Amino acid sequence: MFQIGFFEILIILILGLVIIGPTRLPEVIKIILKFYKRIENKFSSFKKDIEEDVGADELKKDIFNELRMEELEKNKDLKND
Repeated sequence: MFQIGFFEILIILILGLVIIGPTRLPEVIKIILKFYKRIENKFSSFKKDIEEDVGADELKKDIFNELRMEELEKNKDLKND
């Protein structure tokens, strides 16, 4: 979801140690990770519901079939030349 590199994580941890303190930091990290997982699960279920309502599977199949047909027609034209 987010692209955070090692350097950014290191800065966040150092700031967390300074601001929160070493005794409460593991507890705060655990709370943040739980909150993040809840949000991630909500977004994934929301996305799944939207895809089901719209019929995304049908659209994906149709697009795949159209692309495949175009590919077959190109191959057919190349063989005829």
